[in-house]
Formats: sequence, structure tokens, C-alpha cells
Amino acid sequence: MKRFVATYPVRFGEIDHAGIMYYPSLFDRMHRAFEDFWPETVGKTYPQVLDGDGVGFPLIDVHANFVQPFRFGDTMRVEIDVLRIGTRSLTFRLQLSAGDGSGPRATAEMVTGVIDMATFESQPLPESYRKGLEPYLVPPEGSSDP
Repeated sequence: MKRFVATYPVRFGEIDHAGIMYYPSLFDRMHRAFEDFWPETVGKTYPQVLDGDGVGFPLIDVHANFVQPFRFGDTMRVEIDVLRIGTRSLTFRLQLSAGDGSGPRATAEMVTGVIDMATFESQPLPESYRKGLEPYLVPPEGSSDP
């Protein structure tokens, strides 16, 4: 199984009055990583996915858990796994850590739809996308897959 990994600095503008990265910034960072995920998985930038192929992935549901704060100057490591590839929806797991082995500081599970960008109607996931995502699919619990 493959895992998408990217690192980003925590910037001054992402910090709130308490001196920590506030939650809207964390969600913004998750989406930036989601955008950066597509060139590795399907070989296309996110604008090429949306505008070129006309495939959209609107957020349907998200659950997040914030364990420990990020501070200005931290390096954030974002890992993305695919938990489920459906016909018209996808489920992703994101783990945000400092990359120091201390474990995730925040996690999220996101469900996206698959839509035609011209009509905003639900559509089946294109087969080329399915093939690009499958290596990132987490094997089910109890599976003998490595």
C-alpha cells in the first residue's frame, strides 16, 4: 500500500491569538494536501482534474480530532490514505503530525462525492482515477495484504 506524504511549514498567518494554528487553518492545510495528492495518484494537477477532466470531489462529510497544537515554525507532515473507493464517493484519512515520531496531532476522515463539474451531478468515478487511487487503498482489517 502506498501513502501520500507531504510536509509544510506552519506559517505566521495560520496562528491565532493563543499562539497555535487555529482549526480553520488546519482544514485549509488538509485541503492543500488533498490538492497536492492528485499529481501523485492520477498524474494530473487539481486544476487539470477539475477543469480538464471535469471531475469534482466535493466534501460530503468530515470528522476531525485535534490532539495537540501546531505552533509557528513547526513542520507539519500530512499523510493521506484512501479508506474506501466507491462508485460515486471516496473516503480519505488524513493524519497531521510534526514528523518527529510523536504521533498524529490531528486526524480527519473525509468523504467526498464524485461529480461532473459541468452539471454538478453525481457521476461514477472514472476508471483511470480508480486505478490511480487503488495503490493508496488501506486493506480491510483482518486482510492478509501487507
